[in-house]
Amino acid sequence: MTEVNHVGVTVSDIDAAVEWYKKVFGLELMAGPMDCSRHTIGAERRRDVFGEQWGAMKLAHLMTSNGAGIELFQFLEPPVESLDDNFTYWRVGPHHVGLTVDDFDGTLRLLLEEGGLQRTEVFDVYGGALIAYCSDPWGNTLEIVSKSYRDLSDATTQS
Repeated sequence: MTEVNHVGVTVSDIDAAVEWYKKVFGLELMAGPMDCSRHTIGAERRRDVFGEQWGAMKLAHLMTSNGAGIELFQFLEPPVESLDDNFTYWRVGPHHVGLTVDDFDGTLRLLLEEGGLQRTEVFDVYGGALIAYCSDPWGNTLEIVSKSYRDLSDATTQS
């Protein structure tokens, strides 16, 4: 069996993003934010991953209650480029991160109070499986979900 280990998310202010994800979703900070550059341990690996243009970044590791990681990146060299709309679902690759939350209404309210954006209305997919697409303050698309992925998947086949 394969498990999701972590998802990498780029932000333009890692310190604020760490606090935001901890406050809104209750994530645990495992390490960081730490400075990584061509002169720190792991530089060769990072240049292999990100390419020759990579020079420096800040990195933080957060964890959800079920052990999946959210790895936050703030690239410094080259610097982060923010897009007007980061929800490019028609392009190949990931286009959102889905997070199961215990208190759907409370999480949505806190997300909005803390500078997030609600992209869609709240949908009851089927039988109380609630979803809403949102964005963090850095434009990354998040889907908040009231049920486990298995329950959500079962619900989508019913609607």
